Amino acid sequence: MLAEPLWAVKRARHPHAGMRWYRWGVVKKVLLFTMEGNADGEAALAFFQSRGAAVDVRDVGRDPEASAEVFRLAGRLAVPAIVIDERVFLGFGGHRDEIEALVRE
Repeated sequence: MLAEPLWAVKRARHPHAGMRWYRWGVVKKVLLFTMEGNADGEAALAFFQSRGAAVDVRDVGRDPEASAEVFRLAGRLAVPAIVIDERVFLGFGGHRDEIEALVRE
């Protein structure tokens, strides 16, 4: 049986395992459900990009699977829907302070 390299064992136990690193620290992974022309969704995308977050954007207007996932997560279809650390936010402007605190962690 081959032993795992020590760096792999340490990485698996590290609290930031699986996260991407950026020059100044850990990059948060953000899942953004929006649709073309949604001003709040565009503001959210610009916000996350300016803070170096890794954003996965899904267009609910063009992707039925994305629509179904938002409905599964939130119980209704709303855009933008933002998922950070398994927390779901419906809308951006009203939750901006809380979202900013999560992105900074």
